[in-house]
Amino acid sequence: MKTAYLLVFDGLSDWEPGLVIAEINKSDEYQVKTVGFNKNTIKTMGGISIVPDYTLSEINYDDAAILILPGGEMWENDPVEDLIPVVKKCIDPKIPVAAICGPTVFLPRHGFVENVKHTSNGKKYLQNLIGKYKGSDLYVNQPSVSSKGG
Repeated sequence: MKTAYLLVFDGLSDWEPGLVIAEINKSDEYQVKTVGFNKNTIKTMGGISIVPDYTLSEINYDDAAILILPGGEMWENDPVEDLIPVVKKCIDPKIPVAAICGPTVFLPRHGFVENVKHTSNGKKYLQNLIGKYKGSDLYVNQPSVSSKGG
């Protein structure tokens, strides 16, 4: 069984990944597991407490089907350095990384969209937060984008 890893953190916009994790959980081929920066209980924006199943260092990339990065205020204010090697480890073996809302700032900030189509809350939104970035010519003004078959 493959695992869909959902990043959880304090201030997580808990409504954003709801539909996708519900659909993933309907499958007999996939399971959803939460992953946190540590094992401490987090509190979502909606006030829900979640204890992560795993920490970032415990992700099993051999069984990973996708890494889901939901939104929250953290993305605009914090460079989220601990997540950089995790995303690199996903991208190298072509494990899809799904960014919903706020993490669309993280990906270009750290050079992860240089060669892939991507979207966000608006091109000006990205430019206001991170300035000019490599790959900005691949920005697509659509609600969602998939690149390289992911």
